[in-house]
Amino acid sequence: MRSSQQIGLFHYRRLVAACLLAIPYLASAEDSAQQAVESLPEVKVTSVLEKNQPSEKTKSYTVNATSTATRLNTSIRETPQSISVITREQLDDFRVLTVNEAFSYATGIKVEQFETDRTEYTARGFNITNFQIDGLSTPISFSGTNYGDLDIALYDRIEVLRGANGLLTGPGNPSATINFIRKRTTNQFQAKANASIGSWDNRRFDGDISGALNADGSIRARLVAAHQEKNSYLDRYSSQRDVLYGIIEADLSDNTSVAIGHTYQRNDASGNMFGSLPLLYADGSKRAYKVSDSTAPSWSERNVDTNISFAELTHYLSGEWKIKGQLTQKAVTSAGPHNYVSGNENRATGLGLSSSPFVYTFKTQDYVADIYANGPFELAGRKHELVAGVTMSRSSMREFSRSAAGSSLLSFDAAGDVPYPAFGAETKSSDYSTRTTNIYTAAKLNPMDGLKVTLGSNLLSYKLEGNAYGVAQKADEDHKLTPYVGAVYDVNSESSVYASYTGIYRPQVETGTSGSVLAPLKGKNYEMGVKSEWFNKRLNSAFALFKTEQENQAVAIGQTAQRTIYEGIEATSKGYELDISGEVMDGLSVNAGYTRLMSIKGQGGTSANTFTPRHMAHVSAVYRVPFIQNLKVGASVNWQSDIYVDIGSVRYTQDSYAVLNLMANYKIDKHWDAAVNLYNVTDEKYLSSFRYAAFGQAFYAAPFNGMATLTWKY
Repeated sequence: MRSSQQIGLFHYRRLVAACLLAIPYLASAEDSAQQAVESLPEVKVTSVLEKNQPSEKTKSYTVNATSTATRLNTSIRETPQSISVITREQLDDFRVLTVNEAFSYATGIKVEQFETDRTEYTARGFNITNFQIDGLSTPISFSGTNYGDLDIALYDRIEVLRGANGLLTGPGNPSATINFIRKRTTNQFQAKANASIGSWDNRRFDGDISGALNADGSIRARLVAAHQEKNSYLDRYSSQRDVLYGIIEADLSDNTSVAIGHTYQRNDASGNMFGSLPLLYADGSKRAYKVSDSTAPSWSERNVDTNISFAELTHYLSGEWKIKGQLTQKAVTSAGPHNYVSGNENRATGLGLSSSPFVYTFKTQDYVADIYANGPFELAGRKHELVAGVTMSRSSMREFSRSAAGSSLLSFDAAGDVPYPAFGAETKSSDYSTRTTNIYTAAKLNPMDGLKVTLGSNLLSYKLEGNAYGVAQKADEDHKLTPYVGAVYDVNSESSVYASYTGIYRPQVETGTSGSVLAPLKGKNYEMGVKSEWFNKRLNSAFALFKTEQENQAVAIGQTAQRTIYEGIEATSKGYELDISGEVMDGLSVNAGYTRLMSIKGQGGTSANTFTPRHMAHVSAVYRVPFIQNLKVGASVNWQSDIYVDIGSVRYTQDSYAVLNLMANYKIDKHWDAAVNLYNVTDEKYLSSFRYAAFGQAFYAAPFNGMATLTWKY
């Protein structure tokens, strides 16, 4: 298997190299084709494209429209929920390469990287489990855990809708919905290549080519490729990532278009931790570590392969109506030997840790089909909008493991030197699947000037069957109706007030102490606020108040080497948010946000999810220096308040901290740019996540580091 992967990677690199070497020849061919076209009679082409421009074209820190909430192409101001957008311009300015890095620029999102290669995300105090690609629900995993570093070279922007969004996703969730918007093809030829070098032997190259494949531009293609390899600030840890994304779009007629594409990503990590650093000694006192400390031996590995194929068919009817069908298939495989270190050291002897070596493999398959129609209609002499559709999906999970004899009474220094063991035969740990059908509809009504009311609902059917770790997994839910209502009222030409209510219903795959799945999550989400557009819609601002009430919220209460154990509790959260994005003045772009969680209450009114900061703020700004032509400089700051967890009877606290990043970019000429990015400039030392610190483990985030990038564009 390993040799075939190496062969595949060899051919992949040859393909990438060939594509990148072809850039100057394609550019020359484009010039020749342009000269030939100039001598031909003018041909008018009507392209079937979305009305809103991609963010890579606008070069803005905001967007004109979004459809993440309702599939109705609506401005941020007219969307009756909190929404933030991380645009391609901002991603490029700060040389953001992965999802984990990108979410630090989104208001209210907390990145919980509790291991080197496993991450979860929270918003408003709860786990994010709803993920979309181009508006189509495509789960990262069954539990919302991201394995490896998810590269974002192929995305134009990331839209973050906070609050419940069961309307389109089917299973609702009170935290947020993340919508990754892919880069699409262009009529005009364009090409871009970046070469970066950074701390800890970090080397990256990525390229992006797009353009028409025929004279009239009715067939277009785009190819994005990236390769990155690096060592780490962590002892014995290194990683490599390869990405390839291709898409072809064709206009079959003036009213019909088709798109097909594929994404491949390979993550290889060695010396990665499964579990983290034990935070306490056996006597309950705090254990001190260097930032570079790790419990992983050099033979530990996590290799993750992700393949996503998709197809789309869009047809425009008369009267501005559109029908769109989408199909996607996603396959993820993760495999590798690990060593789980548990226990606590005795201060006197230095012993007390135990190792549990095992090989863990999982394979997931997701199939999603969606078809919807949307467009305007007239009622009572006024124009309104309607969307109706159905999403059907099937997901499956299979887990396998091989165990080896462990050892006890280890010291921390010996944990990284555990020899490669002899593993036993492979056993299947779990094999289960889900089927989901979601019928949805929403109408944006215009009952009077300045008032827009959105009414919607979804009808969810869900079936889970199979087994996990020897326990039958079974759930069967039919025709569960979840309502959605929102209203936006224009106070004046710049500002609007809004309010929304969303039902929450989500079948769960998290398992309790018995090994059976928890009962479905149920609840309500309320939100109200003020949104404004400034400076000819170049700047968006929003203030929101929110409250969420839930039943059967999954809370982790224990962990083994194989799985996390949960219990369902009643939980409520409330707070407020401020979000600003766009251009404050000519040459100054900003993205800023503040989230205040006034309370997260669990069973009996006790404080819940104390690993979540009650205050979070981020500010990023980039300024084009007027007295130094072609230079822009910028900074970003992320701050969070103190947090704590109770490890048994010991309260473990992390003080508030801020992380500062800096950037500078100089445009050498129309083809070349040079940039420098510095991260964690103040060398702040902090634990990357308290998500599972209540189980006594965490590890430190990266110290000060940097990256230099040379960019070529055509």
